[in-house]
Amino acid sequence: MTHDALHWEQRLWSSGHRVTRQRAHILEAVCAGNGHTPLGEIYLRVQRADRSIDRSTVYRALRLFVDLGLVVAADTGSDETYYEVAKLEAHHHLVCRRCGQEQEIDDAALQAMFNEVFQRHGFHVATDHLVLFGFCENCRAEERLNREN
Repeated sequence: MTHDALHWEQRLWSSGHRVTRQRAHILEAVCAGNGHTPLGEIYLRVQRADRSIDRSTVYRALRLFVDLGLVVAADTGSDETYYEVAKLEAHHHLVCRRCGQEQEIDDAALQAMFNEVFQRHGFHVATDHLVLFGFCENCRAEERLNREN
């Protein structure tokens, strides 16, 4: 998905923010990642497009984009925040703690849990991007083989 599908310019204007060349470069750099991209990679892409944009400008723009729902941020367990362009539908990720493999799952897979949280605690979960950590099927199978030997 590209950021154009999100009508990003209109969302900035309607929330009282200016559409700038710098913000366009930063959002394009997030899109170029085709998924989770760390700040450092986004910054390098921005620098290739416009060397006058500093790291703090990139960081502030990303925070604004997250606040406006144009970009989602996720901690995938590597002590760094990753960014990706928001999708039209909520999605979540399964991340293997052993090999780092990521698998995207749709929101429906977690709705039963969100409903249970609401029923038990009266708390409405309002997240559109959740990262769950565990162990993938391959790593679990490899661990079983190691225990048997």
